[in-house]
Amino acid sequence: MSASGGLAYDRYTVDGCSEWMMRIGAAEAPPLLIVPPFFEEMNRTRALLAAMMRALAGRGYCCWLPDLPGTGESERALDEVSWDDWRAAVSEAADHAAAASGRAPVVAGVRGGCLIDDAAEGAGRWRLAPVVGASLTRDMERSGMAGVAWAGYAPSPSLRAELEAALPEPEARLRTVRLASDRGESDAKVAGPALWRRSEPGTSPALAEALAADLAGWAKTCAGC
Repeated sequence: MSASGGLAYDRYTVDGCSEWMMRIGAAEAPPLLIVPPFFEEMNRTRALLAAMMRALAGRGYCCWLPDLPGTGESERALDEVSWDDWRAAVSEAADHAAAASGRAPVVAGVRGGCLIDDAAEGAGRWRLAPVVGASLTRDMERSGMAGVAWAGYAPSPSLRAELEAALPEPEARLRTVRLASDRGESDAKVAGPALWRRSEPGTSPALAEALAADLAGWAKTCAGC
């Protein structure tokens, strides 16, 4: 943990269990909660998200990125975690950011994170490349064709079922951003690689900067900061 405005790791609590949350920026600054993508997509995009968070911190924001139960540095086993646990984690992470800053965060969902971002009390929603849960489960099932079912992840049957049925919830104060190569509906398109599709983790400084600029602009619109 750090008292500075740089990189820090905080703890938040979900159902009595302590989980980690990466913070970049001064804790009292206007908060942005990043709801991460799931499974291997998180590994592939973590460097991009960290670069985006640093760019936002440079604009005066504080970005919070939680490890969901059963993921990252969580001490809980993924096969014991439910969909409701993930939703509760988003809610508790938002409350933690709000308590530190004194205001509700703008909630930024990324890919699968857009399926649970509505669990948080937020000043507004921003979504990057939202996807339906059935698409994610198909991708994970295809990984079994290479001999490693679900890319080595072992979610509980109930979590798999809830994920497959999940859809992004409509929101009143919502901005959706997609890559220029994505044909889905959006409020804006940005140029850059679909890092979540690559076989290895990677980043793109230009994409991180473009996303940070868009998210900062939206935060000013919906949260006045």
